[in-house]
Amino acid sequence: MTHRPSRVNVTIDRLVLRGFAPEQRDAIAAALTRELSERLGDPANAQQFGPSRSQASLRAAPVRLTSPATPQVIGAQAGGRLARSVRS
Repeated sequence: MTHRPSRVNVTIDRLVLRGFAPEQRDAIAAALTRELSERLGDPANAQQFGPSRSQASLRAAPVRLTSPATPQVIGAQAGGRLARSVRS
């Protein structure tokens, strides 16, 4: 029997970014996506989810930023917060 690697599928229906300029939003979303891919897509981390884990929705606590923060840092921090929320 061949062991299939675990698969993680994340869908973000709505991303609320308050207080950011419109031109920053795409960069924040891209950094968030990149961070989630790195943290949740690594096969070495697959065992953290157990045999099956499904969540219909997830609300992570707000991310508190230190100033100045680039859109890339903001997205990475948000992605890290979401990834930790999935594991807990």
